[in-house]
Amino acid sequence: MTNWLLTHQAQWPSYLLLGSFAGAAAWETFLPRRPFALPIGVRWFHQLGLTALGSLVGRLCLPLSAFSLAVIAQQEGWGLFNRYPLPPWASLVPGVIVIDLGSYGQHRLFHAVPLLWRFHRIHHSDLDVDCGTAIRHHPVETLVGQAFDLALIATLGLSPIAVLVAVTLGGIASVFNHANIALPQRAERLLRRLVVTPDMHRVHHSAEFGESNRNFANVFPWWDRLFATYQREPVLGQVRMALGLAEVRDARDLTLWTLLALPFRPLRVPAHAAVRSRCSVAPT
Repeated sequence: MTNWLLTHQAQWPSYLLLGSFAGAAAWETFLPRRPFALPIGVRWFHQLGLTALGSLVGRLCLPLSAFSLAVIAQQEGWGLFNRYPLPPWASLVPGVIVIDLGSYGQHRLFHAVPLLWRFHRIHHSDLDVDCGTAIRHHPVETLVGQAFDLALIATLGLSPIAVLVAVTLGGIASVFNHANIALPQRAERLLRRLVVTPDMHRVHHSAEFGESNRNFANVFPWWDRLFATYQREPVLGQVRMALGLAEVRDARDLTLWTLLALPFRPLRVPAHAAVRSRCSVAPT
């Protein structure tokens, strides 16, 4: 099984990711959790434009993929895990957990460091959070995130199979937890113990600073509980809460070109004030 996954590492992650997009898009089209505020076609043009530019910048600046670096690290014996090699099946679970924890830490840095927040706020500027929001990232944020992931893989020496599964799982989880869908209440309660659900992550996209500094996790919800950043529900409820950024509400500020330029424009809310507000602890 492991050999098959590694042999077809270029195909099955793409199929799974495309399938998750198709399933989430169909679900939220017919049974949306919240009404959409902006035309879906226009928003998807912006999302696809941002992810295409991010992919291009990433390939030009960091042509080595996470999987390829994991293979090289394993061959060269780089990193902590490669000093104490384990069978592929035994390295899979700890590798996936470590990568997801790294994703949580990286996400918090993007909120805590003013320079990083300038680029990450493009992701938070979406007034309609749906599966397309999962790919709404400024190219600079994409580049920094990829560099962080590569550094983590090289430092820890994570196995290729763990990296492959973690990256694929992280992509599918991001599509799922950004989707504009509602799960049955019982399913929501049960699933939230194991994975980040759409209702849980939607709190993070609230226009309220205190709430948007909660629920950073992507795959496993444990990190928010462990590091005291978990909030069960928004104060105004899932349907009534405002999404996006308090300082970016005009559709003219949400075109592809204005989003690309947004990090370089003066902040309407001073960066230090925004970060201080985002680092305040909201009641759970």
